[in-house]
Amino acid sequence: MKATKLTSGHLLGIIWDDRFKEISFSHPMIRDVSKARISRFKEMVKDMENVIFISPDYATFEDLLEVHDMELLLKIKEASSLPHIGFLDSGDTVHYPGILNDVLLVAGSTLTAISMSRFLNIQYIPLGGFHHATRSRSMGFCPVNDVNLAIKRLLDHGERVAVVDVDAHHANGVEEMFYDKPVLKLNIFAYNGSFFPGTGDPSRRGEGEGFGLNYNVALPLLAGDDAFDEALRMLKVVEDFRPTYLLGIAGVDGHKDDGLKSLNLTSNSYNNLGLRLYAMSRRLGFKIISYGGGGYGPGSALSMFSFVKGLTGEKVNEEISTRDQEKKAKVKKLVDSFLEGLSSGL
Repeated sequence: MKATKLTSGHLLGIIWDDRFKEISFSHPMIRDVSKARISRFKEMVKDMENVIFISPDYATFEDLLEVHDMELLLKIKEASSLPHIGFLDSGDTVHYPGILNDVLLVAGSTLTAISMSRFLNIQYIPLGGFHHATRSRSMGFCPVNDVNLAIKRLLDHGERVAVVDVDAHHANGVEEMFYDKPVLKLNIFAYNGSFFPGTGDPSRRGEGEGFGLNYNVALPLLAGDDAFDEALRMLKVVEDFRPTYLLGIAGVDGHKDDGLKSLNLTSNSYNNLGLRLYAMSRRLGFKIISYGGGGYGPGSALSMFSFVKGLTGEKVNEEISTRDQEKKAKVKKLVDSFLEGLSSGL
């Protein structure tokens, strides 16, 4: 296929390998649910117009050393050779025979998307967005951190990077590694001070070169579509930052029917997010590499599909929207405070 055909503003690249349907680093009790959403998503998206499927290359051990300590990678390599299932952390992130190859495929998917961004403005990696892993440890179903690898590579290429991370859980691994770096980090997640991973204090605004570039938009537990819509007003900070690349994590574990229920969103919120990112990309000219994030329920695949529809500029309304005026008011107050500080230079 000629490169000229790959530059359509409406064309979406989906990084896909059939192995994705068999990969899950989640707790054994929800691994089958996690795998099922990937398989169902592929069935839903396979006949979409303006979509091209791209086979990923594998990353190398050396690639992962850019964002992880050797000790952690050797631990994963050793676990990969064991004949049984176990845990890489305190009891969430599973390891199994051959996990190292799957980790390298996940990381390679991100590197493939960066390479293909020469031709495609918007890409989606359904199995990706492992934002909890830190430099030295696996955690939260994330053996390694593919988002951090993307950020590091793009920064090394001289790009201006923004991260918009929507998930039931705060992206602690991304915040930790790039807290003092010139990367815009906008997190929208469920928070009550102790909900996993326990990070995400809205007062943490960055330091050094990253001062003022860290935004934690903490949603009350069980917040609905109306509160999420308020939170998306924070996309103004992306407009002001003017990135050349936006990494979008659209974790669908915020859906109201998720097995790890924490938010009360419908698939409409994910479509709304996709539409907003699509419109901003068209207007400002930045590239988008997006990820499927977490998702452990019957609404996961639909939410992924709705997000992807949004990334191609298509509005859908699949479910009855959820509302909670009290929670919406709390989010509005937080967003107002952020935006007022932005206008005053704080």
